[in-house]
Amino acid sequence: MSARTPSRSSMVFVLFVLLVCLSPAFLDTPQQSLLTRALIFGLMAASLDIAYGHAGLASLGHSALAGVGGYTVGILMVKHDIDSFWIGIGAAVVMSAAVSLVFGMLALRAKGIYFILATFTLGQMLSNLAQQWSALKSPGVDAIVGISWPSFGFIDDWSPAAVLRAVLVIVVLAFLAMKRILGSPFGLALRGVRDNSERMEALGYHAWAYKLGAMVVSGSFAGLAGALFAYHSGIITPSNIGIAASGVLVLMVILGGSGTTYGPLFGGIAVTIIQFYASEWSEARAPLIIGALFIFTALLLHGGVAGTIRRWLRKKEMARASA
Repeated sequence: MSARTPSRSSMVFVLFVLLVCLSPAFLDTPQQSLLTRALIFGLMAASLDIAYGHAGLASLGHSALAGVGGYTVGILMVKHDIDSFWIGIGAAVVMSAAVSLVFGMLALRAKGIYFILATFTLGQMLSNLAQQWSALKSPGVDAIVGISWPSFGFIDDWSPAAVLRAVLVIVVLAFLAMKRILGSPFGLALRGVRDNSERMEALGYHAWAYKLGAMVVSGSFAGLAGALFAYHSGIITPSNIGIAASGVLVLMVILGGSGTTYGPLFGGIAVTIIQFYASEWSEARAPLIIGALFIFTALLLHGGVAGTIRRWLRKKEMARASA
């Protein structure tokens, strides 16, 4: 029996990982920092796609779930002097999963546009809580500041290149775990619930429970990404978890291609880089550029970049077969 041939997308992904690993040789320090940030947001967008693309749950509160992870590691490091990566990440994932469970139990009582409004409201509640509660602030500022890259227990010197490669390893491992989950019977059931929940119920699947599971898994990976964001940025603020941040995450997923394996990851990376250079060019016009990108994607790239490429390759193969 022959070994399974790797897909084109898998080979592109491996090539991308190798390129990022070697990138410190030809990128300066600010560019390395931008690429690190882009990888983190790529993971965050991929985590949203578990609920959005695979379970059909369009959430406008996902950045708040990521923010739970960010605030968790910030409080542990700044207020309790706990700088262990393993403790911080573990606590961030557990807290985000717990909040996602509560989010899901409340929001899944609604459907369609009402579900979107419910996630929007819950996300804004967390953002307002971060603004009002003194336990979620450093003295004198409406944010937690002074967060630094944590201790792994075996590496002390963290250069920008070392941080980039560490984040790359974490993002790749998390992404492979997501891919494994979505390829499991659980992932297949999620897509069945997304496409026809009534039929899945008739087959004996508890659609509500699967949707809740999707939100918890999605929120857990969001917490991981939020913790990495806080460690890398050195700060976590209420604006990082508000509606605007959640809207950008939705754009990342749509641009990359919701429900595709690699699309949201690369969509998150692309939008982060575009947003940065748009702000560098004109901070006032950056939102207009991002808005135009959203409209362009919605009108012309149905299925996002990944979906468009997939359709083009399918047509090419069909043309070759018919010839």
